[in-house]
Amino acid sequence: MPQEIREHSQMHRIFDSVEKLNHINRDAVERIVTIVGSLRKFARLDQAEVDDVDIHEGIDSTLTLVHHQLKNRIEVNRNFGALPLVSCHPGQINQVLMNILVNASQAIEGNGEITIATSTMGENSVRIDISDTGKGIDKDQLARIFDPGFTTKGSGVGTGLGLSIVHQIID
Repeated sequence: MPQEIREHSQMHRIFDSVEKLNHINRDAVERIVTIVGSLRKFARLDQAEVDDVDIHEGIDSTLTLVHHQLKNRIEVNRNFGALPLVSCHPGQINQVLMNILVNASQAIEGNGEITIATSTMGENSVRIDISDTGKGIDKDQLARIFDPGFTTKGSGVGTGLGLSIVHQIID
């Protein structure tokens, strides 16, 4: 940098600002690349059929996509066991995970935790347990949670279709 620019305080501040903006832009681009990669993995657009997949990869991709609902208020605890590859429709499994994680995050008022645990159940099955520290649901409403359109949330918070879709996919 020429001497006259180094001695000019306003130019120095401008160069510092440009350098900081470049760092911010680089970080933003890296986040965008991560989100796009996660979205691609989540959607499995190139794999509409049954495939052998890593369930943990699907969980991580889904968590990346719902991060905006979790950040700064919900801690996610991962208790992952050793799992084999699972033969499934990966896009549908990821949709199930997303609907459940969104419901869990919406059930938590303020700060809280979501715990995701995985384990094997015999040779051909795996188990995914998702729990949260949210307010829960009244026992008299439990029988309706899979009904299309049923919601305990206020208007504008959801469609009441998430758990209905989960139920339909799992069936």
